[in-house]
Amino acid sequence: MRIAILATLLAAATSSTPSSKEELRPLAVRPVSEAASLAREAGHGRPAVLHFWATWCGACRDEFPRIRKLLNRLPARNVGVLLVSIDRPDKLEEVKRDLRKFGVSRLPAVVLDAPDPEPVVKAVGEPAWDGTLPSTFVFDSQGKLIKSFLGRTDPAALDRAVRAVR
Repeated sequence: MRIAILATLLAAATSSTPSSKEELRPLAVRPVSEAASLAREAGHGRPAVLHFWATWCGACRDEFPRIRKLLNRLPARNVGVLLVSIDRPDKLEEVKRDLRKFGVSRLPAVVLDAPDPEPVVKAVGEPAWDGTLPSTFVFDSQGKLIKSFLGRTDPAALDRAVRAVR
């Protein structure tokens, strides 16, 4: 009986289901001038995934439940993850709320103060990207863009792209 209770508690503690009490990592507002360094910072010498989203983006709200589990598992696979919100800095509380709601608040995240998306688009290095949200980018350990997912990301395709970088 004790083993069953412990197993249940352990499963609940490691579940990727969102929780309103989930701990939130510190959330910084970064200037757009730092956009080019985000992949290298997220990776720290290892592959990295940057996921661009916003609280006002309906497609982003639809996508998070599908990719949440994979995103949350990537750090254990030695892959850096950075969730990059393109919300205005005065929307910080809404960003925090959504990170909790979508079950990704334990992942590193920033609000990128980018009133003009053009510098962000150039910094990422994907010529086909026009700033569409959501968008997810896979970088190698040197910060070189390897794979882009413009619009909603299929979790299996993202997983294959990350595995290919290893």
